[in-house]
Amino acid sequence: MNTIRVLVVEDSDMVAEILIQALESDRHIKVAGRAANGREALELLPRLKPDLITMDVWMPIMDGFQTVARIMETNPTPILVVTSTNLKEDVQLSLRMIAAGALDVIEKPTMSAWNMWAHQKKELVTKVRLLAGIKTYTKTSPLKPRSEIAETKPDYVIANAEPIKNNFRLNKAPVHEDYQYQIVAMASSTGGPTALLKILAALSPDLPIPFIVVQHISEGFTRELVEWLNREVALEVRVAKDGELLESGVVLFSPDRYNIKVTQGRRVSLNAAGKVVLCPNADILMQSVAENYGNRGIGVILTGMGGDGAKGLSSMHAAGAYTLAQDEATSLIYGMPKAAFAAGAVREVLPLESIAPRLTVLSRQLLRRTNL
Repeated sequence: MNTIRVLVVEDSDMVAEILIQALESDRHIKVAGRAANGREALELLPRLKPDLITMDVWMPIMDGFQTVARIMETNPTPILVVTSTNLKEDVQLSLRMIAAGALDVIEKPTMSAWNMWAHQKKELVTKVRLLAGIKTYTKTSPLKPRSEIAETKPDYVIANAEPIKNNFRLNKAPVHEDYQYQIVAMASSTGGPTALLKILAALSPDLPIPFIVVQHISEGFTRELVEWLNREVALEVRVAKDGELLESGVVLFSPDRYNIKVTQGRRVSLNAAGKVVLCPNADILMQSVAENYGNRGIGVILTGMGGDGAKGLSSMHAAGAYTLAQDEATSLIYGMPKAAFAAGAVREVLPLESIAPRLTVLSRQLLRRTNL
């Protein structure tokens, strides 16, 4: 394996030293330089030509969002956002950085506790090794204004711990029995936030079907990701609550540290991670959809590393559900879709831009009833 050269962009000397120590604990990673702000990063980039940049969020002179936007316009390079999860503003800006072209986000490592430090260091090194080889391209328009999103038209013409407690509001709309498909289960990992934004932004809020999403992201980022998506798309997006009734046109995300299932009563069931290593777990969600919805479910596997979702999607496929996977060309990481395809679980492989139109068509497909 070739040495991965990293440019660390961080205004705090102490945090920069922690990052450098963590990165260079791997013999395949070398820190080629450090910049204290965005302007310094832009000056160093042409000379150092790093394989990857770790990018802070708030910095003097030029913040992380401005810096990512400039880099993606002039000298596209893989960027990993490194930020704090205890400040809402940090997480919100880090998600804007992903929309502008950064590949992923991770919590800043700290040395407050040895077991936490070891875990954070391992996660940082793993993400750097994974993202350094990804090809990046000039990015000119990361986001549409909300007004444009609301007017998006589909390309197709339609012919026909402890369970989290909550207070429920009135249902937006029940799931209509006249439609063939009753639920969409989606799973994504690395590259997922941008892929989900593109899909959800192209869907109409009056779709007669509910959505449940398992997104693998560093702990502490899910709620802000959901709020960000909810601001940017016309559908209602929120974090799922235990016992919640599924509603048409609503997108529910599994919360951090909880696995999510659906029940026969069209409700959500949340369970703490327990012994499951990967949580939230897409296999668990999709298995429950197969068991309770059979051929009336839709399963979607998007970009991401690993193989989560392949077994669950296989169960859905065997039950007669409609199963989709993002293609390799548009996947940031072709791990999860590849595993699902290799398992024989995928009925249709589509580029990212074609997934929303296909979901629109499927969600409005009327149930074919047999007269006896």
